[in-house]
Amino acid sequence: MKLSFHDSRDTKPLAAPNNNSANRSPIAKPDSWHIGSRTLAVAATILLGLGLAATLTRAIVQYQTPGPFTPDRQGLCDFHNGIYFPARAAIAGESPYSESYAANYPVARQIPFFSPVILWLHAPLALLPLHAGEAVNILLQIAILLAIAAVCADAAGFRNRLDVTLSIAAAIVFTRCGHITLFTGYFTFQLVLATYLAVIWADRKPVASAWMLLIVSAKPTYILPLGFLMLARGNYRALTIGATFSIAAAIASLGWIAYHKGNGDLTSGIRIVQEQIVQTQEVHRGMEDESPVHSWTRLDLFAILAKWSGKDPGDLPHLAFMFIILTLPMVALRRIKNGQSDDGIAGLAGALAMTTMLVSLYHQSYDALLLAAPLTGAIAANWNRANSSHAPLTWRCIDARLRFILIALLACPAVNYLSTRFFLTRLDPSPSWASLATSLNGVSLALALTILTWIAWAPGSTAQNNAFND
Repeated sequence: MKLSFHDSRDTKPLAAPNNNSANRSPIAKPDSWHIGSRTLAVAATILLGLGLAATLTRAIVQYQTPGPFTPDRQGLCDFHNGIYFPARAAIAGESPYSESYAANYPVARQIPFFSPVILWLHAPLALLPLHAGEAVNILLQIAILLAIAAVCADAAGFRNRLDVTLSIAAAIVFTRCGHITLFTGYFTFQLVLATYLAVIWADRKPVASAWMLLIVSAKPTYILPLGFLMLARGNYRALTIGATFSIAAAIASLGWIAYHKGNGDLTSGIRIVQEQIVQTQEVHRGMEDESPVHSWTRLDLFAILAKWSGKDPGDLPHLAFMFIILTLPMVALRRIKNGQSDDGIAGLAGALAMTTMLVSLYHQSYDALLLAAPLTGAIAANWNRANSSHAPLTWRCIDARLRFILIALLACPAVNYLSTRFFLTRLDPSPSWASLATSLNGVSLALALTILTWIAWAPGSTAQNNAFND
């Protein structure tokens, strides 16, 4: 496949827009929300409404009554097991990592080890009656979905375009990652939006970026690779402040729980909570969909290798593998940054960073939503204006065939419904075909990361991209 770079200013101008008043909105100020195409806006609104209605209907029909887990009734199960009841326990000073919590609350099991920060952020929902908390959380999820879509549109060169924002939101709802997040009520939307904003604000608003990193720190599999990638980008101030916020919040949160578990003896309580965290991680690793050998939802390359070898080497090799995967992308991001060719989360740098996060460390299928921004930039490369100060021009410098291959590879986890419990139980494939279907997502992302790293290192790529900033 030939890799070619060219100056987007040499491309032919796009066709003149349709001036039919029925299909166009009045000219609006660039900084105000406006509709570029009424037809697109109407179609996107209808699709978004249908997608939300179908997802919420499924959540109601397959609603999980809080308690033991059953595969055929997962509606809002992650809100119950991962947010609402753990937050209620934390408020009461009980440890959501303990076996006693799992026995005394209507949950499937104790939560895995993620920072209690996310529980405190959702504490207002836990103070409400269950169904009221569910309703408010659904509204919150929809609001964050629209915010993610707006950030993606802006990063791709369509600032304040309502029609484009609604189109992206509609597309996300119909993907596997968007649908399952809304269906189960997990907090993936919060993590993705915070990741995007942490990267976007890192240089201009380091304190605001640090607050976003505090949210991201709720999940170690997000904050670890993101922290190293931002380090490579030179975001030292944002990382330092973010680390301070995150460590302080985690210490305060765990200290609150430890104080109550130790009946006022903080030292004893810390020891108890440490033991509980070790135990809950063992329980977590024992779940079939979490095991790298048996999982059909894992995206990281380590899980794919473990699946095909039939062995799980454990946590330390997993972390070592992460550092190996991070090495070349970190150097490539540093090279892009030094060459002043970093065109944001919707460009090559964003695609490289988000794909590296997914490939390098434990991630589930819903985390593929991290790729929404770079996919938006790649797909929109032929439509955004060449003179837009916000458009990610890197994609326009890549051969169209190679760009299409990258779009297909990056989009695979979002649309591969073969690697789901629903299809695997109904198709009943042989072990070899099941391994192939459940490895497809991870393999596609690993290939995409290889290509993206190669492009970042391609001779002349940084020099060519510098031309766009002249």
